[in-house]
Formats: sequence, structure tokens, C-alpha cells
Amino acid sequence: MEARVLRADDKTLEIELRGFPLSIANALRRHLINEVPTMAVEEVMVIENTSSVYNEVLAHRISLIPFRTDLENFVLPEECDCGNRLGCERCVVRFSLRARAVSEVITVYSREMVRETGTEVVEPVSGDFPIVKLAPGQTIELELYVRLGTGRKHAKWIPGIATLYDGPDGSRVLYFESFGFLPPARAVIEAAKIFEKRAGELEKVMLEAVGDVGKET
Repeated sequence: MEARVLRADDKTLEIELRGFPLSIANALRRHLINEVPTMAVEEVMVIENTSSVYNEVLAHRISLIPFRTDLENFVLPEECDCGNRLGCERCVVRFSLRARAVSEVITVYSREMVRETGTEVVEPVSGDFPIVKLAPGQTIELELYVRLGTGRKHAKWIPGIATLYDGPDGSRVLYFESFGFLPPARAVIEAAKIFEKRAGELEKVMLEAVGDVGKET
């Protein structure tokens, strides 16, 4: 099997795959969508909200904001041994969001989220996501808990768009467009690593289950 980069920039990656069975190429694509960990707001603690937007709607809007992801310093909550429901420094980054409109209507943006814990890597991919409008006298005060998750658990953790199509001379082309959580090349490499690990686990399970079948007793 061979792979060759056809096009790459900070948002997209196109890779020509030669000698890849369709099942393997598609499995890589599915791992890219469903299994690569990314960071998003999983939990919102509403301290005060006098805006016209319900707590649930406000939390849902915020949860869909993609965050630049730090895979070196954080682990999935289910893989952390802290035992704390709110998490620890290895599995959660805490942000606060406070805003108040005084004399005129204001728009609260993602740039106003303040990181309270964690590394500088973790931040909204853009500060220009509008969250809510506040009329004079209205206030919001929130605590946001950013955690790693996967697209298999919720669509807000899907790292980008991944498609597979026929290339020249019988090859296949994997196209990936990142939503900003991870650079495209990093996301594809992580998908390949996870796929390889799963394949190794499958081999081990099968060997343990049927490895002695047919051997002389």
C-alpha cells in the first residue's frame, strides 16, 4: 500500500491511496470522523442568565464551538483515573464567560471566554462566534468545562469532513477538511494510529479465542 499527498494546506488534505482495498480506505475515513478525539464544551454551569435565551439553548450554542485541541496534555475522561465528576488537570479545561449589557445592546462572542485552567493551546478556533445578544440590564455568568470526546459520542466532536472517491488509475483519494480542532495532517495520522491499535487488539482477541483450534492435543 502507498499513500501520496496531492494537496495540503492549513484546512484541507487530499491523499492518494494506492493498493488500499475499499474496506480499509473506508475504515480509515470512518475512524477519522468518529474516533479522533477533539475538544469541545461538554458541560455548562449556569450561574446567572437573565438574557432572553433559555439556559439549554445557550448551552447548546456554546457546545458547538470547536476548540483547538491539545492531545499531548489531555486524555479522554473515560481514560482518566482522577475519579472526579468535574475532572482534573489531565481531562478538563475550565473557562468562564461573564458579560453584562449596561446602556445598549451588546453581542457576546467566543473571544470573551476566559481560560481558567489548562494550556494555551486550548481555545476557541475563532473569537468571532456570536453566542448571545444582551439587552441593557441583562447578564450572563457561566462556567464551561471543555473535554476531549469523539464523534461517535456526539457530532460536536467530529473533527471535520472526510470523503473518499476514485482517483486516477484505480487509486482512491481521501479528502479531509478540518473544522479547526486539529491540523488536517495530525487528524489523519491520529486516525491511522487508532485504526492500527484497533487492528492489533482484534488480532490479539482472535488469537486468544481460536489460536489453539486445530492444534494437536
